[in-house]
Amino acid sequence: MSAIFSYRDEVLYSHHTVDLNPDRESFSMHAHEWMEIYYCISGQGTYLVEGQQYPLEAGDIFIMRAAEAHKLNLQPDTPYDRIAIHFSPALLLGLDPDGHLLRPFLDRPLGQHNRYSVEDDPKGRLRAAFADFDFTSIPDVRLHLTARLLLFLTTLNGMYEPERYAAPVGGLSGELVAYVNEHLFEDMTVQSVADAFYRSRSQVNRIFRQATGSSLWKYVTIKRLMAARAMIQRGESAGTACEVCGFSDYSAFYRLYRTQFGHAPREDANTIP
Repeated sequence: MSAIFSYRDEVLYSHHTVDLNPDRESFSMHAHEWMEIYYCISGQGTYLVEGQQYPLEAGDIFIMRAAEAHKLNLQPDTPYDRIAIHFSPALLLGLDPDGHLLRPFLDRPLGQHNRYSVEDDPKGRLRAAFADFDFTSIPDVRLHLTARLLLFLTTLNGMYEPERYAAPVGGLSGELVAYVNEHLFEDMTVQSVADAFYRSRSQVNRIFRQATGSSLWKYVTIKRLMAARAMIQRGESAGTACEVCGFSDYSAFYRLYRTQFGHAPREDANTIP
């Protein structure tokens, strides 16, 4: 993997990265705490987003909101070149206090309408935000990145069509993902989900893994941890976050938190910009 460009601060992270021979095993299911805009310059495969399977082709743009789980399945014989912009909504507070620019991210069901193909944007207006995307030697990198981000978000918002976002994802896999998210913080187990769908544990895990690229319980754990971290960052105690987000044992929660984020919960206290 080769990084052509990278920038990070407290509310904005962007990179342009190339894998000449991508290893499928290195791209596991994950979710981010910020919004993500992802532009595929080259590469081929499929993109799993919350139970929905999208084709991945050169020129595709994907958007993901915070905690929207996704996984890439790449063809290893095709170079994989991409640009990503991750941003906290805090970056837009002074510019867009009512959140209009985030509607395409938030006003849709999980896993739906994440992809904007070349056919969706025939004039290349969205892709214009990624032209000559190398700010390594440019002063005021943050200013330039923010300008590109605003260009993209304003253009995307102009294409926003609320009526596109009404239909639920069909099929058992979509129903499973929706059910798990609906009951995410409740007293849920793999067996209770299997019972709700009149399936065996192995059937449920197999269907869920095919849909998301992850076992059901890993998915639940990651989503609960991300929700707990968001609460702690907003000022809630770690104990309260543990309980509210579905963890029954604080010591287990503490260990999982350190494994996931690399530090103790207290280090995230009141850290939202």
